Amino acid sequence: MDVAPAPPASSGGDHSTQQAPISPNQNANQAPVALAKATTIENGVQTGGAKKPESCGEKAPAVEPTHSTDASQKDDDEGKPKTELADKVLITICSADRKIKKTFMSLPTRKDVIDKAHKYGLCGNTIVLESNGCEICEDDVLLFAAKEKILLMLLAESEEYVVLPPPSPLNRSERAGSSVDPSFYANNSIVSNPNDSTVSNDETMSLSSVTPSSAKSSALFKEFSIPWSKVPGDIMKLLKGKGSLGKRLNTLANVLVEALREISAHIPIRIFRQVAQQAAEKYPDSLLEKDREGQFIATTPQSLISKMINRNNALNKPQKRGSSGTFEIHIPNKKRKFGGGASNGDAKSLALNRDLEHKKELLISSYRGSSPLEQSVIIEYMKECFPLQRSFFNNSEKIPDITAIKDNWPYIFDKAVLYQHFELLMSIDPRALEKRLATEKDRFFRFFKSSKNKKISSLDETNANFLRGIAYYFNEDPDYIFKHLENSSLSKESLQSTNPTNAPWVALVNSPITTADGVESQMEAKVYIEGQIMATFAAKDEDLPDILAQLICYYYTFNMMYPKEANQTLEFIVVYFLQHSPEQVRSAKKSVTTNGKFNHLIAKLANVHG
Repeated sequence: MDVAPAPPASSGGDHSTQQAPISPNQNANQAPVALAKATTIENGVQTGGAKKPESCGEKAPAVEPTHSTDASQKDDDEGKPKTELADKVLITICSADRKIKKTFMSLPTRKDVIDKAHKYGLCGNTIVLESNGCEICEDDVLLFAAKEKILLMLLAESEEYVVLPPPSPLNRSERAGSSVDPSFYANNSIVSNPNDSTVSNDETMSLSSVTPSSAKSSALFKEFSIPWSKVPGDIMKLLKGKGSLGKRLNTLANVLVEALREISAHIPIRIFRQVAQQAAEKYPDSLLEKDREGQFIATTPQSLISKMINRNNALNKPQKRGSSGTFEIHIPNKKRKFGGGASNGDAKSLALNRDLEHKKELLISSYRGSSPLEQSVIIEYMKECFPLQRSFFNNSEKIPDITAIKDNWPYIFDKAVLYQHFELLMSIDPRALEKRLATEKDRFFRFFKSSKNKKISSLDETNANFLRGIAYYFNEDPDYIFKHLENSSLSKESLQSTNPTNAPWVALVNSPITTADGVESQMEAKVYIEGQIMATFAAKDEDLPDILAQLICYYYTFNMMYPKEANQTLEFIVVYFLQHSPEQVRSAKKSVTTNGKFNHLIAKLANVHG
C-alpha cells in the first residue's frame, strides 16, 4: 500500500457541516436501494463493474511520485501552526477499481479529502464507504470514519460501485501476486471490470460473497450456487415480473433445500440465511415483505428462511437422515400424497409427523386443564413441535389470526416458550436486548441531554424515556410501542380504542391495590395483539426492556409488520441492540447498516463521552 506524504492543506476555505443523514444504499427496514449516481440494479442485483474511464472528465493536477519528498511542501507544513496540523486525520481511500489506494493526512472535510485525493492520482468527487458504497454526506461522518480507520472510496461520475465476491481461498497464491491489496478482501467486496468472469451477473449466485464460517459444516457449502435453472418456469416468471409468490414460496424453498442437501443433509442455519438473502438480493420485490404502500419493511426474507429450515427439519427427523424428499409437514387442510412404494425414511417421517401432532393435542389439553403437563415438559414439547408451529404461522393460503394462533398453540404466549421459539427461529437470544439496553443507557441519555430538541433533552432517566427518546429522534410515536394509563377501570375495549392498532403493543396500567398500609398503586402490563389481551403480568419501569423483547419476539414469530408510526424505532432497536453489539459497530470497518439515519445516530453515539 502506497503511503503518500501530506501535501499542503487546501486553501479552499471552510466547508460548512450539514445536518443531513447519510444517503443509504438500503434502509434497514426497506429493500436495497442503490445510489442513483453509483449503482445499477437489475432484478435486485447490483450489476456492472466500476468502469475505469480514460479521463476523469476534469484536469487533475500533475501527480507527484508517491514516495517522493517535496522540500517546499515540508517547509509549508513546518510553517503551519501546530493546532492546524493537529486537526488533521489519517485518511485511507481507494479508486473504484481498487487498484489505487492512498493514505494521507487531511483536514476532516470532504473538500480537502477530495482535493488531496486528486493530487495523488484518484478521480471523482463522491466519497463512499468501500464496504457497501454508502455515500459520505457529512463532514461529521467523515471524521468518524477516519477515527475508526474505515476504508473509503472515491467515485467519478462515470464509475459505479459494485459488490463482488472475493476469490476462493484455493486461489490464495494468485491473490498474493495480484495488484489488489489483500486488505480489500477483509470486507468481502471487490470492484472489477464488468467483463470480469468473477462478476455474479447471471442466473447463478455464489455463497463466496458471504463471509464464510470457520465451521466445517459451513465450509462444505462455500461454493454453493443457487440453481435458478431448476426453479419452475412459473415461479421464475413471477420473480422476474416482481410478483408475489404466495403459496409458490414453498416450492422455491423446496428447490433450494434439495440443492443444498446434494452437498449435505446437515445444513447450518446461517447457510439457509445466506442462500435466502442472496435470492432476495436478486429478486427483492418478490421475496422481501412490503407494507400496503409498497414500501419494503424488512431486509431479510424471513418467510423463505423459515420454510427452508422447516423443510430440512422434516426431511432429517427422526434420525437425522435424508428421506426421499417427498415428505411434507402435515397441514390439516392439505391432503397427504403417498407413493406406491414408500421408503423406510418416508415411513419414519410420517410416524414423526403423527407423533408431533399427538404432542400438539397434549399441549392443547394441558392448557385447557384436562390433563396438565409439567412446565419442563411443555417447553420440551413446544421445542420439538417447532417445525409444525412455523408451518402454521407461515401458512400463506390462510394467514392465521391471533385467535387461531391461541387455539392451536396457546403456550406460545408464555414468555419462556416465546423466547425459545424466537431463538430457534433467529439464532439470537432475546434476553440480550435487556443486557445491551442496560449497558447503553447512560450513553443514550448523555446524547439526549445534548439534543437541541427540548422534547428529547428534558427526558428523565427511566427505561420508558429511553425508548421515548429513540422514538422522538426518528420523529415517531412511542405510544405505538407502549402506553402508560392511569385509569384502571377502563375495559379492555376502551384500552384498545386509546391506541387503535392491530400490531403488538403494551398498555401499562396503574391498578390500585389494598394493603395493610392502605391503597397502593401497582402497575400491570397488558400485551395486546389484534385488539385482544394475550398476556397480563405485574411490571415496573425496570421490566420495560424485557417487555420490549417480548414484543419483538411476537413480531418475528407471527410475521407481523411494525406500525408505521413506530417503524424506524423498532427496526433500530433490533439492528442496534439485537443483531450487532455496540463494540462491534464502533470497531468494524463497515457500517452496521446502510440506513443513513441509523448510521448518523450510531456515529453520534460513538462520539458521546462520559
